[in-house]
Amino acid sequence: SSNASSSILSLGYSLLTASTSDCLCSQIYCQGELLHQVQMAKLYQDDKQFVDMSLATAPDQVLQRFRELMEVHNRSVPRQQLQEFVQQHFQDVGLELEPWTPGDWKESPKFLQKISDAKLRVWAEELNQIWKKLGKKGLLLGHGGSASL
Repeated sequence: SSNASSSILSLGYSLLTASTSDCLCSQIYCQGELLHQVQMAKLYQDDKQFVDMSLATAPDQVLQRFRELMEVHNRSVPRQQLQEFVQQHFQDVGLELEPWTPGDWKESPKFLQKISDAKLRVWAEELNQIWKKLGKKGLLLGHGGSASL
């Protein structure tokens, strides 16, 4: 009974911690003043670029520093300062993933030879080759890998 209570408390804490982090990331990537100001400043040609950037700093620190920046600028951060803030607290798009080949990937898996239809077998072999291009591995970032992905 004691172990069950301990497990339930541990699970509850884990869920609370995860949901707190998710909530903070939501305030950065999905809603909130930071997202609004970045979009209104048109820092990027594609509005999606900002939400695809990973955090370089913990989400609570990003939000706190942004609040401080807004106070200094009477809630309207100039474009140049906003650009500098984003460059300081976010990583460029694509840095959160690196190419990866699955450990069990084989150049010519035996099961492909069992495909009797020649066209289908060629297609399956081409598909097998694509896995080397599609495979991506998430990098462990210093802040829990906080990203909008």
